Amino acid sequence: MSPGFRRVLNAVIYGLALLLPVLWAFENISFYNVPGNLVDPFTDANTYLAAGERLNAGHLLYQLQPGDRFVLLVPGIFDSPLLSPPPIAVVWRPLAAISFGSSLWVAGCWLALLGTIVFLLRRIGPWAGVAIIAMSFSIGEQLAVANINAFAPAMFLLAWRYQRRAVAGFLLGSLAAVKLAPGAAIGWLAGSRRWAAVLAFIGTLALWFIVGAIGAGLESYRDYLGTLGDVRPTGWSVAGLFGSWATYAFLALGCGLAFVLGITGRKRAAFIVAVFTSVLGTPALYASGAVGLLGATAPWAFDRRVVDEPEVATVDVPDGHRVPLTSGDATPA
Repeated sequence: MSPGFRRVLNAVIYGLALLLPVLWAFENISFYNVPGNLVDPFTDANTYLAAGERLNAGHLLYQLQPGDRFVLLVPGIFDSPLLSPPPIAVVWRPLAAISFGSSLWVAGCWLALLGTIVFLLRRIGPWAGVAIIAMSFSIGEQLAVANINAFAPAMFLLAWRYQRRAVAGFLLGSLAAVKLAPGAAIGWLAGSRRWAAVLAFIGTLALWFIVGAIGAGLESYRDYLGTLGDVRPTGWSVAGLFGSWATYAFLALGCGLAFVLGITGRKRAAFIVAVFTSVLGTPALYASGAVGLLGATAPWAFDRRVVDEPEVATVDVPDGHRVPLTSGDATPA
């Protein structure tokens, strides 16, 4: 392939990777605006807004009462006005208290997801563009619904980049506190011996549980558990294809495999398994939720030293400076 043709081909790939998701987003928004369509644009943001408003009004979180904002309910598929644990509603309490809170959230979703796309194109190149094009419908649908999953690709990327630090555990723990399935990522952290991140992951789950209990009431967790049996899994989820038991088996196997791969030194493979398990392990798997799979490209987006560099010990020297000590150095007297 000549250099000139390669440049043209790359330009086409980059252009399509940037354009197609936005076109799909506006196509979905237009479809939601068709008269008679019960799904509104940015429907998930509207669901979160309604949940925050109910808490601010002192109403029940998982039941609609007179005066509450309309939320689409589909009997036999999902009968609850909120399908997520209480922490997401607590986060939305301040957003629901201001007139532009929903617009702020939607803008954040677009910035996070499109910013991640630009970052991947810059760091990985055309192959990232091919992946983005393949997922353009999912990305467009996510932009049109503004679910918290819009932040998932960036959170996975940052978790990989800062895997040696507690921030990785905070990011993945926060995602697990709202989406549950990303809890499987602890297999990667533990298997890779990222102990600071593991402790932060556990601490973050505890923190969000307390935040939810304070902001929504401890009984909201009981009400949330009561909604789980009323939600029908989507047809292409693991639970929808094989039954509810398969979800638990899939999450356990994915978490275990990520742990084994990590502990045997296959840290990149462990991370990829953790991402796929976290994204595909939910019973409520929609096309929009698949955007989290973009996070699996993180090992190619960052320098290999993120994983390969050992933790370097340092020693004091007489002139007051600190120098690295490697295994080949003699032990100082």
